Amino acid sequence: MADVNEGKMDADKGAKDDNPQASLPIRSYLDSTVVPILLQGLSELSQERPDDPVDFLGNYLIKNNPNRK
Repeated sequence: MADVNEGKMDADKGAKDDNPQASLPIRSYLDSTVVPILLQGLSELSQERPDDPVDFLGNYLIKNNPNRK
């Protein structure tokens, strides 16, 4: 009987081959992709001090996403 997870592992490997950042260590990946925009958002958040900081930060990240197409 074939292993059900075998096809999934092959699909995951293919996705990593298509994305060179997938092979980076976690810290390097986050530092190069998420941390810069997150720090900007947190800076704005600390200046604005909105009633709903999570909503504010979420909206900030959506509006200022450098990868938005």
